[in-house]
Amino acid sequence: MGLEKVVEKLEEVPPLLRLLTGSATGQLITTYVNMITSPRKKGEKDGPLEVHLIILDNGRSKIFADPQRRQTLQCIRCGTCLNHCPVYTRIGGHAYGFTYPGPIGKILTPQIEGLETAGVLATASSLCNACEEVCPVKIPIPELLRRIRSESYSKDPSSTISGQGYKSNGIESLIWKMWAKINSHSWINTAGLKILSILGLKLPNIGPLKHWTRYRATPTIAKKSLHDLVKQHGVDNE
Repeated sequence: MGLEKVVEKLEEVPPLLRLLTGSATGQLITTYVNMITSPRKKGEKDGPLEVHLIILDNGRSKIFADPQRRQTLQCIRCGTCLNHCPVYTRIGGHAYGFTYPGPIGKILTPQIEGLETAGVLATASSLCNACEEVCPVKIPIPELLRRIRSESYSKDPSSTISGQGYKSNGIESLIWKMWAKINSHSWINTAGLKILSILGLKLPNIGPLKHWTRYRATPTIAKKSLHDLVKQHGVDNE
């Protein structure tokens, strides 16, 4: 079992079981609980001669070391986030390709396996926040998904997750910098839209855009912007 399943005292188990079954299926109590105790004591006629409990770390201690990511380990495996996830309910668990599917798998697997191996799982989300709303232990799954996505493109020196920046691309970074430059100067944005409204927007049916433009209509640029229409109707204070 994973080390996050360890609780300090036996009296802490019943609340977790009630929370687990109530969140998973609405039951008051689970239909079975396996209690493993010590080996057979002297004079006892039943019980194992030896007991071996294997506790796996498998990267979990590194996850726990991060104050934000350690919240992932609070998961009690109730499956509530899976039942409410619009992605999981449509593609099923096998599509994820790893042991843990659904929203919790999207944040746990990349942290264990590394971003280069499983970071793509974080993109299979609409960030609708349904998983966080229904999670009985309040794991901020959307927030952790955004962090994993961010670290897939850039490196955080304080982070221990492997494979950071594996999606980093010079051309893509340049495009986003140009986009930020254009949108931070209104006159550039306005001039560009006016030129496009006159010439028309034509997306090339070649290269990486070929498959995208094959099934999509070219967006139409309005002749006048919203700001122009507001001014035209005599509204000065926008």
